[in-house]
Order: sequence, then C-alpha cells, then structure tokens
Amino acid sequence: MRLVNFAFKMATFMISLWVCVTSLAALIAAIFSGFSIYLAYLHWKYSHIPGPKRDSFFSGNLPYILTERAKGKTIFEMVDELHGTHGPVVLLFVFNNPFTFVSDPELVRKCVITLNLPKNPRVYAHLGYPFGQRLAGRGVLNETDHDVWQKRRALLNPAFHRRYLMNLMSSFNDSCNLFLEKLGEMADGKTVVNMAEEFARVTLDVIGKVAFNVDVDTIQDANSPFPSSVYKCLKGVMLSLRTPFWRISVSTFADQRSVIEACQFIRNFGKKVILDRQEAVLRGENTPPDILTHILSVKEKQASITTEDLVDDFVTFFVAGQETTSNQLSFTLYEILRHPNVENRIVKEIEDILGSRQFLEYKDLGNLQFLGQTLKEGLGLHPPIGGITRVSTRDENIGGYIFPAGTSVNISQFLMHRHSDSWKDPLQFDPDRFSPEAKGEIPHSVYFPFSLGPRTCIGQTFAQIEARVFMARLLQQFELTLCPGQDNMKHEEALTLRPKGGVLCTLKRRNEN
Repeated sequence: MRLVNFAFKMATFMISLWVCVTSLAALIAAIFSGFSIYLAYLHWKYSHIPGPKRDSFFSGNLPYILTERAKGKTIFEMVDELHGTHGPVVLLFVFNNPFTFVSDPELVRKCVITLNLPKNPRVYAHLGYPFGQRLAGRGVLNETDHDVWQKRRALLNPAFHRRYLMNLMSSFNDSCNLFLEKLGEMADGKTVVNMAEEFARVTLDVIGKVAFNVDVDTIQDANSPFPSSVYKCLKGVMLSLRTPFWRISVSTFADQRSVIEACQFIRNFGKKVILDRQEAVLRGENTPPDILTHILSVKEKQASITTEDLVDDFVTFFVAGQETTSNQLSFTLYEILRHPNVENRIVKEIEDILGSRQFLEYKDLGNLQFLGQTLKEGLGLHPPIGGITRVSTRDENIGGYIFPAGTSVNISQFLMHRHSDSWKDPLQFDPDRFSPEAKGEIPHSVYFPFSLGPRTCIGQTFAQIEARVFMARLLQQFELTLCPGQDNMKHEEALTLRPKGGVLCTLKRRNEN
C-alpha cells in the first residue's frame, strides 16, 4: 500500500512538474514570439531611413559597433564614416532600440532650434542614475521637462552671469598659483608630466573653491579620491548606457559596484557641503554669494525641492564643470605644442598684455584675443562633449525622412565641427578661423561646443574664464615639450571625450638659460 501511495505521489509530482515546465516553456515561447514580432515591426517601421545593414535580427548593428570599437574608434568616428556612405541621416539598431544620427547644418538647426526637440529621457536617465544609483539625478542638466527646467535654470542663471564671475578672478588666480607651484617642482626638462592628469586635478580644485567654497586639495594630494571617483562615475554612465541588460550581466558586476561606490562618495560629499552651508546660514555667518548659495536659493523658492534634489545640482556642476574644462585644456595644449607658430604667437601676446605681471585681471581676458581664438579652435577640433541626444515627440520630417514619434535623434558636435562642407580644412588646427575678421563666416549650427538652442550649457562663461587664466599663466611661466610618440592623438569616451593616454610633456622655466 505504501508503495502504491509513493508511486501515486511521484506520478502526481511528475505531472505537476511537467505542467510547470510546459507552462514555463510556453510562456518563454510566447515572450520570444512577441518580442520577435515587435522587433520585426520596428525594423519595418524604420526601414525607410538609410543605414548599414543589420548584422543580426536580434542585436541589430551591435556586432559592427563592437568590432569598430575594438579598433579604437569612438561612436562619433564610426558614424562619421557612415554619413560618408549613407548621407546626412543614418540609422543604427541596437537590439530593439533605433538610433538616428543627423549630420547637416540645416537639419541640426531644425532639430535643436526650430523644433526644439526635448532631451531624450531614456538616455539622460543613465546620466542621472547609472546602474540605478543616483548620481546627477534630475539636476539642471538632466531635467527633461522643459517647464521644470526653465524655472530652475532661471534661479541658477545669476550665479553664472559675467557680473558675478568677474569678481572671482582672485580665486582663479589663487588656484593657478598652487598649480604652477606644483609644476615648478617638476620643471627640470626631464621629468615626464601627464598634463591631462594635472589639469584634472586643478580644475577640481577650482570648482571646489570658486563654486562651493570648499577645499578638495586635489592639486597637492596625489592620493585624493576625487579624480578617480569622477572618472569612474563618467565611465559608469557610458557602461550603463551600453549594457542594456546590466541587471543580469554577471560580467559587469564588479564594474557596477565600483561605479556605485564612486557615485555614493561624490553624493555624500555634496550632501555634507550643502548641510554645512545651511548650518552656517542658520548660525548667521557670512557666506559667499557663490554657486552653492544659488543652488540653496532654489529650495527657498520651490518648497517641494528636497536636499537630494539640491545634491543633484551640486553633482552636476561639480562633475561637469571640472571634466569639460580639464579636457579642453588638455586637448588645446596638445595642439599648441604641435604647432610652434601658434605657441609663439600666444607667448608674444601674453608678453604684450601682461609683461612681467602674473595676476590676470578680468580685463586681460578680452585682450588675449589670439589665446581666445586658440581655445575656441581646441573646442572645435576636440569638443569635450561629443554629442547631444534629443527625441521626437511626434512624427517629424527630417531630411526627407519621417522620424516616428519617440525616435532618438543624435547630433554630434564632433562631426559638425569637422563637417567638410562647412569648414575649410576642418582637421587642420587653425585658430585664425576664429579671428574677428573670419568669425562671421562660421554658421551658427556647425560650431556649438556648449550645445545649441535653449539648453546651452549654463557654465560656459565660467569654463572659458578658467581656461584662459590657466592657459595664459601656464605658457607665460613654462616651456613645455611633448614626449615622443604622441603624433596622432586618440579620443577616449568616458561620457566626455578625453585624450587617450593623457598628454605627456616635459617642462622647464620659460627663458631659462
């Protein structure tokens, strides 16, 4: 009897197991069939937009992208080649995600200015929350609701007005003094200095002191955790974007943990700075009218704003304000040192304007005309932000092709700054293309290193003051020489575009006997 009962129970169990397995298999088959039908529908829906043939029905153009990336190409360099084959509008598929790329001055203007396409929330969600960890959240850069963004931007604008920034020259010069003092210790003509790393450190120091009145001490402290944390955060955003199934991707678990820890470190630092300032205000202490003050004013005027929301804006300015200027200085210095005639003109201009005076006053910035042209050309050939992404909210005719509602529209500064139909010798480093005589010849929609349209970078004036001060004083005091083997600078994508391998130089005091 027991044997019969056992057999009956086993039979019942096996039947139940078979039903479960069959049901699960049926569910998986239904999901797979549904996804395949949906994917086929998307391919048909976008079949009229030109682009390379998909390598795979399911992964789309991902194999091609990975192959080209393995060759050291950035996504912008890949798309540049595709535009040459397929025209100014190109489509790439990654799994079930269609991405369009637009490369034509009129189409750029139409997308960003005429249509004023909003930022793509699917993309900016990764900047706000890489791997689900809050980084920049819904700060002023990431906010995709135009009305919400406009109100917050209006409250923050005064912190970046020239009338305020011109009073910060002492702070810029003080940080520069520390920077040059450190370089002076290595200015023996032999010691190899990675200027990209040094620029990264000093720009962190500046954004800390000038914007938030805190000393992060990155110039002197070789073990400061800030440079590596910022880099990990930015790389994490890229990895998060490029790993659609990161929640189940075992191969990225270690990277995810590293990124999450870096995000937490930066945000905890920002929260402490904010809380310390709020306590100082409550104690009645005098506090500087810096960017942090204006960030806090947002909470005063919008009661719904939380401390975490304030940290979003802190992180946005702390990371973006440092990274873009650092890369601009690195790339521009690299080009200056490759073009001795450019360097000589800058040094002569500095001598004429400053003489032996080392402190830069606000009025000096405008008088350093050729240096300003050179920095603009550096941004042209090597824009720190390689591209912007928008999304169509309804069906739009762009370049003769109907972009369905919800289409990701990608526009690249990197490509437009090298657009052969818009620039003469676009790959040549020529600061004179930004001279007062030639400036009017540059179409507005082919040069936009700080973005284009209503969503231009709020910190661009801050960044350009900082860049002029540091480049002028660096070249005034030091003669730099590129180390051999850097004839063809490559770009590294870490959300921003960085000089791959850095900028390796030796230094000696200028006019040193």
